[in-house]
Amino acid sequence: MQGSKRRFTKKSAIKALLKLSAISAFSISLLACSGKTADEHIEQARVFAEQGDTQAAIVELKNAVQENPQLAAARFELGKVYLSTNKYDSAEKELSRALELGQPAADVIPLLSQAYQRTGANVALSELEIDESQLTSVERLEFGYRKLQSLVQLEKNADARNLIDDLLLIESTSVYRGLVSAVQQVLNQDFPAALEVAKTLKAQAPLNRDVLNFTARMYILNEQMGEATKVYEDYIKVAPDDIEIKFGLANILVEQGETERAEVHIDDLLAINSNNALLNQLKGVTRAAAEDHAAALEYSENSIKFGRADPTSRLIAGYSAFKLGEFEKAVGHLAFIAEFLPDNHPGLRILAASQLQANMGDQTDEVLARLDNITAEDASLFSRAGYELLKAGDEEAARTVIEQAEKISETADDLTRLGILKLSLNDVEGLLDLEQAVDKAPESVTAKTTLASAYLSTGQLDKALALAKEWQTAAAASVDGYLLQAEVEQRQDDFVASQSTLDKAKTLAPESEAVQVAQIRLYLRQSKNEDALTATEQLLSKSPSNIVGLASYFALKAQKGNSAAAYEKIKAQQAANPDNAPIRLLTARAAIATNNVNDAIDVLDDINADKSSPNQYWALYGSALLRANKVNEAETHYNKWAELYPNQESAVLGQLLILDGKREYEKALNIATNFLVRENNLQVQFIQAYLYAMNNRLTEAKNALKNIDEQYIQLPFLRGVKARIALLENKPEDAIDDAKVAYDANRNINNLLVLTRAYDLTGKSDLSFSVIKAHSNDAPRDVRVLMLLGERQIQKGSIVDAMSTYEQVIEITPNNFVVLNNLAYLAMEEGQLDKAAELSKRAYDIRPDNVATADTYAQVLLKQDKVEDAVDVYKRAITDEVKNEEILLNFVESLLLSGNKLIAERRLNELSLRSPISKDRAEQLKKDYDL
Repeated sequence: MQGSKRRFTKKSAIKALLKLSAISAFSISLLACSGKTADEHIEQARVFAEQGDTQAAIVELKNAVQENPQLAAARFELGKVYLSTNKYDSAEKELSRALELGQPAADVIPLLSQAYQRTGANVALSELEIDESQLTSVERLEFGYRKLQSLVQLEKNADARNLIDDLLLIESTSVYRGLVSAVQQVLNQDFPAALEVAKTLKAQAPLNRDVLNFTARMYILNEQMGEATKVYEDYIKVAPDDIEIKFGLANILVEQGETERAEVHIDDLLAINSNNALLNQLKGVTRAAAEDHAAALEYSENSIKFGRADPTSRLIAGYSAFKLGEFEKAVGHLAFIAEFLPDNHPGLRILAASQLQANMGDQTDEVLARLDNITAEDASLFSRAGYELLKAGDEEAARTVIEQAEKISETADDLTRLGILKLSLNDVEGLLDLEQAVDKAPESVTAKTTLASAYLSTGQLDKALALAKEWQTAAAASVDGYLLQAEVEQRQDDFVASQSTLDKAKTLAPESEAVQVAQIRLYLRQSKNEDALTATEQLLSKSPSNIVGLASYFALKAQKGNSAAAYEKIKAQQAANPDNAPIRLLTARAAIATNNVNDAIDVLDDINADKSSPNQYWALYGSALLRANKVNEAETHYNKWAELYPNQESAVLGQLLILDGKREYEKALNIATNFLVRENNLQVQFIQAYLYAMNNRLTEAKNALKNIDEQYIQLPFLRGVKARIALLENKPEDAIDDAKVAYDANRNINNLLVLTRAYDLTGKSDLSFSVIKAHSNDAPRDVRVLMLLGERQIQKGSIVDAMSTYEQVIEITPNNFVVLNNLAYLAMEEGQLDKAAELSKRAYDIRPDNVATADTYAQVLLKQDKVEDAVDVYKRAITDEVKNEEILLNFVESLLLSGNKLIAERRLNELSLRSPISKDRAEQLKKDYDL
């Protein structure tokens, strides 16, 4: 991948001009007691050095230093060897120490200046002084040049110019005098002149590393990068251990697109430090250029892991992941840097394409909006993005993307996709696109089929018939034109003509499944169900997994009351074709229709709940979970649906339905309000008004109704909201009519409670009771209504009726401890002690920690003269949290009946009674038991 050309400012170029490489190395210390003197060690070291055995020389010199740490000659020689082996830090240390210990400056300074230069110690080098009389002219120029470099690096240009003036007074043919002169041209910003001097010097001294380094940098300043890389490659041959220059060369080669030349140096450097972030990035670039995307991804991700924060590594990683088909990983990398990429950058196209492949198409609109240089090649990308946005319920974003697609759709396939998208938005112009698609590719079955469906769905039967005739002429051996004609004739109620057309199709393709399906459809429209069933069975005998045949078979069998057998047939096909998604979904629908809800859940459980899931899955699975009363699982499902598709109305409505049933109105209100920020949705607006009312937020509820168009206010649902608002305003009379309309339209418990409350508050309790009684007759298994009825029957003194009602509840919910407890209490009051004992024991066993069930059970035990048992029950249930005065006094009385007078008296004295009835009872107990 081609990098951008490096740009230099004049100031930074000068500052970076003569910066040379530095590398730290660790020496191996092999010290031994050999009995030699320090001088003998030095002499032996010189022999080793002359023989090229620098490691042995270092060992000898270290031994010399150990023998005499103050010996300047030993440290000087050791510094020289370190310098020759590119161990610049160690060389600097030893040479500095030699100078301190008295080694002549003329010996040390030229070498120390080299060490400072290589380690980048510019401050130290700029401050280094020497008696010039001790140096030759060549040495003075070489030392002066290095000091000049440090001054330039430190931006001490005035001092640099003064030093140049002094150095140019020295008469010499040394290349260092030429380098000083060239630096003067650089300070004058005359880069072409400096380059000419450098080229002359290179010809004069082609192996001098300072000359080569300077020349390469002059080429860079003159933006001749190709020539710069050639000189740097010559430099590397002279100074193969200069890591910094090799690093810079590799970087420049990559930027110039010379990835093969760069990779040689990159591999050398990685062998030294495989964890270097920039090296891994450069290696990733070279591998991507070689289309080795797996390695490119690996090295780019290493670069990120090791701390490279610039977008290049992310871009290479994202591109490589895309090429490898790892689309989620591509999105992760490219989305991270998308904001830093300029508009129309190729990375944005790759990101959008990756999002679509990773089922994140609802996120593409922001990315595609940044592309304005789109071409016909982008039509498929925009069309698919439009489809995904529609799927996510974001129609506004979809329209924007489709408008872009419209500008670039040219081929038949592109126009077909565009037409479908427009029709999905109820834009009839989609028909024009489909017609253009057929004109461009009259042989395209897809285009014709799509156009035919569009004509049929919009009722343009004349155009559909004309298309059918054209199709028959253009493809005489195909049945498609005849099937379209037969469908049009059926919609025109001309069944005889349709049968004749189908007969022609059968002649052309007697084994065609499509023809058999069309024949079944014709029979069904004529209500010839037996013929339809026979044709369906014939189809399934040859094609047992035909989805239309299976659906038809189930519908026909269900009409005859034999849906169970049809369901078993579908289930068998699902087992035989486990990877067939349409059959799996049909099986789930059939399972729900035959009340095999758990089967439906099991079948749908195997579908991954992500953006790859079929559209039908979400609503079908949610419905199955609710039918199975798995409310928590259903809530999790709808939450996941809404998380993946936050703009889909059905997902949010499912959430609101569940939260309404759980009476979590505040949570539901937050969801509805957040959805309305994103989408202008009328149905959710209605629900928002309702939720405000259910949360007793009167002002917001009234404002929400005001924001709804007047034409909808008379809808029964909103009449119910108005009734609730009237009750909140303490205007029950105004609530009655609205509450009655809402209840008559939807006889659920919530509307019932609103209506009965309005009746009760206006003194119409008889009407309230009648409505509750009638509702319970219509919904004999609605536990909440039955419990409400039981309460009203008790209020009216109809204890026997109340007991009968509670017994109905027990049949439906045998473990309803509240109802068991209520029924036990009524039985006890009616003197049915055995029944009361059995019921209260059941309630108590279910909830022994509930003080109400414990009290009823204990009271029954007392009536059975089981006083100690009653006391034990009270002791288990009564805690400091119990505040019910009647139950606390019941406990005290049980203690008194058991003979625990002292404990009872203490308990009684600890009570802080507020109710006059309780106080009177307490006094009576004191009197009765002489407390």
